[in-house]
Order: sequence, then structure tokens, then C-alpha cells
Amino acid sequence: MKNKIITFTFLIYLISILILNIAAPEKNVSESERRKLAEFPPLSAETLFNEDFFDKLEKYELDQMVFRDGFRTVKAITEFSVFNKYDNNDIFIENGCVFKMEYPYNQKSVYNLSKKMNEIYDTYLKGMNVYYSIIPDKNYFIKDNDKHLFIDYKDMISILNAEITDMEYIDVFNCLSLDDYYRTDIHWKQESLGKVVDALGNKMHLPNDFNDDAYVKKTFSPFYGSFYGQAALPVNPDVLTYLTNDAIENAVVDNYEYTGDDKSSQKVYDTDKLMGIDSYDVFLSGATPFIEIENPQNNSGKELIIFRDSFASSLAPLLLSEYSKITLIDLRYVNSKMLGELVNFDNQDVLFLYNTTVVNNSNILK
Repeated sequence: MKNKIITFTFLIYLISILILNIAAPEKNVSESERRKLAEFPPLSAETLFNEDFFDKLEKYELDQMVFRDGFRTVKAITEFSVFNKYDNNDIFIENGCVFKMEYPYNQKSVYNLSKKMNEIYDTYLKGMNVYYSIIPDKNYFIKDNDKHLFIDYKDMISILNAEITDMEYIDVFNCLSLDDYYRTDIHWKQESLGKVVDALGNKMHLPNDFNDDAYVKKTFSPFYGSFYGQAALPVNPDVLTYLTNDAIENAVVDNYEYTGDDKSSQKVYDTDKLMGIDSYDVFLSGATPFIEIENPQNNSGKELIIFRDSFASSLAPLLLSEYSKITLIDLRYVNSKMLGELVNFDNQDVLFLYNTTVVNNSNILK
């Protein structure tokens, strides 16, 4: 009788899950994981007997599983509490802060980035004031923890300094601490970038130091960063703060991906994004290939070009008062061979600004 009860209960469970999965509406995006979900693969007589079809079908079923987030939480708790693992799918939590392991160290990628930067310099930037700076990921600040694997930050910077020519390196590692990053996200906090702005400004010969009093602080909470959903465990959310002033509010923004007729509606801070999937997209509307920001309050004619990743989205507004125009180029979406068609390179300041995760995966740059 016991075996019959167990078998019958298990069958009821399987049938119930099947019915719920069939009845549940299909989702396109996982808000908790910050990613698009797999779509049902095309079905035809040809694909039905193709192994690739069943691989895609399995991914689709896993992504569309009812109570998916609940099952992910159970798995994470089991990995950490039952099996005593140090990470779950490369995600781990230390003192209430969520980290994603960046490993293994890809030395070839560092050389590849050096080569690409040198090629861009030789093609477009000769004779200009060109600088580069590397932003440490959060793991750098706990790299002495013997429970996890870390990349070789010292070797990474050593290679870049040896291989990159005709550009001045600006060290910002000592300008940051773990507290300057969101607990639930990969990014740094804009309100904590004063020392970084000063380090860049000193090397780039900018006249003014960072002045916190020159900005009005606006906050949004709760902010659930990209690591929050990946952790699948309860973690206290962050408070997102963005700094603004007259120069930022009155800046003229031209976003390459913007298709509207009224360019004046574009802003440095796209506050509509605060309620979207990723609230960090409030800074310059998130990932986009090419953005130009003009500052009508600065008539010096001085311009800055930043080759960047998402970290620069929150940094660029803090440099705006020093320039008449800032251009941001994301080589993850723009082919470097097309740069001459987008920008008139003419004696601007140039800054290559990448975080160590991009340096370790530079194949994503075109």
C-alpha cells in the first residue's frame, strides 16, 4: 500500500506539472535572470528528426518551466547548505554581497585587446591625447579569499602596460573599494566615483576636481541588480543613486539607437528605465553602440571620446562639465573598421575604459 501511495502521488505530481506547463502563458523574458528565454524551435518534418531540434526543445522547456524561480532557489539552497559548495553556477555570496566568478584567466584575450587598441590608435588616433584605464571587477577586492578562483589582475595590467603603445595608463584600482560597488550588481556606484574622476582628471589635465556639492542626488529603491536573480537567493536590494546638475539636465543627447523625431526628448538619465528590467539602464539608456552628448554650458570646444563598456554610462555624466562634447563608442556593437564613418577624429581627448571582465573576454569586441 505504501508503494502504491508513493507511485500514485508521484504520477499526480507529474500530471499536474504537465497541465500547468501547458496552461501557463509563454514568457519571452526572465526578469529575475535579466535575459531572454528560449523560444519554441521551428517544427517541420525535417527538423523533427534533427538532434538540434530536441536540444533546443529541452532548453525551451527548462526556460518555460512553471515555478522556475522557486526551483532555482531550492537548487541554490541545496548547493550551498547541503553539498557545501562555494558557488552555484559561478555565483557566490560573501557578507551579503553577490559575486560572479570570473575564471579562468584568459591571457590570450589580454593580448588581443592590446592589439585591437593599438590598431585603433594607428588607424585613427595618431598625435592625439590618448589614455586607457581598467576598472577592477568586484572580485578584485576579495581576491585573497582561498575559497574561490580569481584571475591574475597583476599579470593582466602588466601585459597591457607592456603591449599598449602611445597611450598613457591611468590606474584607478586604488581609487575603489568593495563598498563602491552595488551588492547585487556588477557595476560601481556613481556617487562613489569622486576619486576615479580626480585620477582621470589629473592625468588628462582637466582643470577641476570632483565636487560632490555640485550635484543633486536622486535615489531609486529597491534596486535589484543583475546578480540578484542569478543568485536565486534572498539578498537585500540596493539603493541606486544618480547625480545631476544643470549641465547634465540641459545636455543634448544623440543616441544612435533612438528612432524618434524629437531628439530633445533624449536625456542623460532615462528615468523610464528605472522601472524596467534593469534599472541601471537609467544611465544613458543602457547598452547602445554610439552616443554623443553635447554640453551647451561649456563653450571651450574641448571634446572627449570614450571607448567603453557599461561602466562608462555612469561615469561619463561626471566628466560632462569639463567638455563641450563627449562621444561614447561601444565596440561590442560597433565594428572598429567603421569608426571613420561615425566620428571625425580631430584632436579630441580619447579614453579607453574597460572593466576586467571585458579584458578577460575581449573577443566580444568587434
